[in-house]
Amino acid sequence: MFSLYQKLTTGLAKVGLWFIMASYAIMTTVTLIEVLRRYFFGLSFGWAEESVRFLLVTSTFIGGAVAYHKGSLVLFDVLMNRLSEKKAQMLNLFNSLIVLAFSAIVLKLGIGYIMTPAVLLQKSPGLGIPMFIPYAFIPLGFGLILLFAIGNIVQSGRYIIRKEGDAL
Repeated sequence: MFSLYQKLTTGLAKVGLWFIMASYAIMTTVTLIEVLRRYFFGLSFGWAEESVRFLLVTSTFIGGAVAYHKGSLVLFDVLMNRLSEKKAQMLNLFNSLIVLAFSAIVLKLGIGYIMTPAVLLQKSPGLGIPMFIPYAFIPLGFGLILLFAIGNIVQSGRYIIRKEGDAL
């Protein structure tokens, strides 16, 4: 059952990574075209700046989740390297519990914020899209982090329990 969960979260992380790569490619292309249009023609697309800003924000939250899944976020590396593997897993478990709690709170608050009439009824001026779409990536990113934290908790817990059994 847990291996299915790991496959699911790994698949979600891969989709997130592809989303980030596509976002950065689009942001780079739009920014380059916009700079050239402004420099050579003195013209500007009304939607370009807003689209780049929205893509940057969305890729930040999805990227944070992917980085957490890959273990690429700054942790207590110096401390973790000095600890035994079991103690490092215990610290990882504690860290994952804090991340889980924080992600659950931000997820709940983010969904609550998106559901307010001020966000649901508002449209972006440049693109004309409903504002809940860019705002939805905040709880989406933290929802992914929550899923990944659950996997870390189970994995660390299993390791700690297995090592306790070896010691007996």
